[in-house]
Amino acid sequence: MNKHHLIVIGLLLLAVQSFGQDSLLTIQTAVQSAYTRNAELQQLYAQLKQKENVWRSETGISAPEVSYFKEGISSGPGDAFDEQRITISQEIDFPLTTAYRLKGLKEEVQAIELRIKARENEIKAAVKGKYVEVLYALRLQKSRQHQVELAQELYNAVYTKFETGMGNGIDLANAELRLEQSKNNLDQTEWILHQARYGLFYAMGLPVADQKYSIQFSDSLSATDIEISQIMTLAVQENQPDFLSTEHELSATNYFLKEARSNILPDIRLNLYTQDYGSGYDYRGFEVGLKIPIWYPFDQRGKINMALARQEEVQWKQQEIRLDMKKQIEYAWHNYSVSRKIIERYNTTMQSKAAHLQSLTLKAYQLGEVDLLNLLNAQQTFLSGEEGYLMALRDYYLQLVSLEKYLEQDLVY
Repeated sequence: MNKHHLIVIGLLLLAVQSFGQDSLLTIQTAVQSAYTRNAELQQLYAQLKQKENVWRSETGISAPEVSYFKEGISSGPGDAFDEQRITISQEIDFPLTTAYRLKGLKEEVQAIELRIKARENEIKAAVKGKYVEVLYALRLQKSRQHQVELAQELYNAVYTKFETGMGNGIDLANAELRLEQSKNNLDQTEWILHQARYGLFYAMGLPVADQKYSIQFSDSLSATDIEISQIMTLAVQENQPDFLSTEHELSATNYFLKEARSNILPDIRLNLYTQDYGSGYDYRGFEVGLKIPIWYPFDQRGKINMALARQEEVQWKQQEIRLDMKKQIEYAWHNYSVSRKIIERYNTTMQSKAAHLQSLTLKAYQLGEVDLLNLLNAQQTFLSGEEGYLMALRDYYLQLVSLEKYLEQDLVY
């Protein structure tokens, strides 16, 4: 199979923007539609926006407090007092605690960004996969139409021999049943096509009002004929967004654990005030206080245990992702390799030989050189080979789409 030259398998949808009868939807536009309409992805973007702004409320600097103080107020006439003052108080977390907290939040932001990238890869693969299913259904429909044509040719040949007295009623009934069955198979492809189309519409997030029967299709889909060694493919596992996201999650848990442990250090309280002893606010003062965490074993032990448990959770999540990723890459690689061999074999030998055999057998039957069974076997060989080829072609594209998630490049376009 030549590079950049694989069998065209289907038709494209109308453009997302207008869905007019003269506009077509490319596979890239279908993916972009899914990006903008996918609810889970948009939720992740909203979560990212939230997380990017969390640090503003986690700086460890509380709102300042303004207070008025007056003492030594006389019970007699007049407004005699010993002292009055206005105070501004400010509480600050210990700086090291705040630093750990902010670093942990930054790691969580990076984790969500990578989760978004991973989700975009999944959405792209899902949309392209549904797209391939539509193209397969269209090509299958065309193949079933050809099947009906061959069954009609068979029936005509048998009927001609029956009319001339060279055939028998059993062969005619057999040919008629073959023709009706081929029509049933063709009708079945209509449901397969509708199922594939609506699966694609759902993956795109296409509004119901735009899911019209008037949507038209083009006739091209290309793929790069790639040579990938299994070792090279598996080697990129730990560079995947999903895996890297857990790395940042794990780093965040480490910082939050350090934050919890650093709470043994005292928080700081600052008071600045002006004093009036009866002659005006002529004096100033300040006060520095430390919040001593004497109840640290009680109120911070829970936070430390929560951070340790979260750390363990992320480690197991990372292990799950690693195993699942290896399985998915292995499946995609081996299925891609097998499908590629089937396609090459069909294109180089099977297609031409099966078509030639079917044509020769039909002529031989018309001349009375072979019986109906041989003709049926030849036709069945041709049709089975074609449908097997279409299934292999579908699997080939689906596995390329699956591999795209791990290779960070477009293989189907």
